Amino acid sequence: MSEPLVSIIIPVYNGGNYLREAIDSALAQTYPNIEIIVVNDGSCDNGVTEEIALSYGEKIRYYVKENGGVATALNVAIQKMKGMYFSWLSHDDMYYPNKIKRQMQALQEHGDLTAIVHSDYDLLNANNQEITHVFQSKMYPMEQMENSVFPVLQGVIHGCSLLIHKSHFERVGIFEESLKTTQDYDLWFRMMRYQRTLYINEPLLIARIHNTQGSKTVISHQFEQCQLHIRFLDSLTEDEMESMYGSANNFFYRMSKFFGKQLMEEAYLYAMNKYNDSTIPHDIEESVTNFKNYISNISHGKATKTCIFCVGEYGIELYQELKNKRIQIDWFSDNNSQRWAEGYGGVPCIPPEQLKGEKDNTLVIVANRAPEIIVEQLKKLDFPYLTTKQEIDRGLFYLPPLSKIFK
Repeated sequence: MSEPLVSIIIPVYNGGNYLREAIDSALAQTYPNIEIIVVNDGSCDNGVTEEIALSYGEKIRYYVKENGGVATALNVAIQKMKGMYFSWLSHDDMYYPNKIKRQMQALQEHGDLTAIVHSDYDLLNANNQEITHVFQSKMYPMEQMENSVFPVLQGVIHGCSLLIHKSHFERVGIFEESLKTTQDYDLWFRMMRYQRTLYINEPLLIARIHNTQGSKTVISHQFEQCQLHIRFLDSLTEDEMESMYGSANNFFYRMSKFFGKQLMEEAYLYAMNKYNDSTIPHDIEESVTNFKNYISNISHGKATKTCIFCVGEYGIELYQELKNKRIQIDWFSDNNSQRWAEGYGGVPCIPPEQLKGEKDNTLVIVANRAPEIIVEQLKKLDFPYLTTKQEIDRGLFYLPPLSKIFK
């Protein structure tokens, strides 16, 4: 049985900076049956983009069109593609060599060849060339990463990590060309809703971060983003909200927090109004008790104190969440000595050496985007009760705030 053809689509506008790296990464795929389609969206760089594309000869299929935006270039490629599967590659990003092969293997393993596949990815800082690993599985449970629209609503889908069977375009259509910066998430929502999705918890893509990206340079992006997400909220059923966060009440609360972090003020206010109008879950007290038991069980009931390690954004966010759930935080701690005198919310921040003296009766929660190094540090100091904010978040996901209940 031959391997299905996969079409790797590269839309490009003035791609002299990164296009060659993108094409080379597509050609380096270990999956044997691919075609590469490059669509030049009316570049105005004195032919530099075209020269790069033409240098690959018959290794790629190359098309030129008048400038109309990335959605128009993608749609041209969709019409031209011969493959059974669509895989988008921005001209400033790169695939790891196993991207397509790993995703096709996942489809075969799960027995659903039309499931939509997405994965983790790495971020490459164009200024200093530093790579940051983005492992969404450390932030969200697997059932949420494979919930049809949860990854879209929480902004964890990178469009270039997707592998999409062509039947989904036949079912819901193509990219909305009137949207200049949110055409991707608009389509992912329409396409992934009610569909089987597969999530691969390993990075298959290198996404470059730089200052010329459309989401940073197009003035209308924030307005367009808010309007799109408000439309998402209006279209969801209560069952869908419950599948993501246990209740509509908690769903609107969690979405308002997400919008607030993204500085999407209009969407934030809209979600907060929805939250204020929503019904409190009838089993809220049972959920609170279960969460407190979950915290206690981490130390098998032996820890009598709780410390949040790191007084940064993550630590403060966790403190606020736990305080709302009536969980007592006794200390903060931090490797940064400048924070020892600060603390937060009246809770002192103590040096790790002082915390060491309390280790046998203290649960330490490491609140850091990449907690592994700190966890290893504390393990070497024989701290017996360690966890991370990411793990605690799993218990918090389905528990709404208590402020509406206990005034």
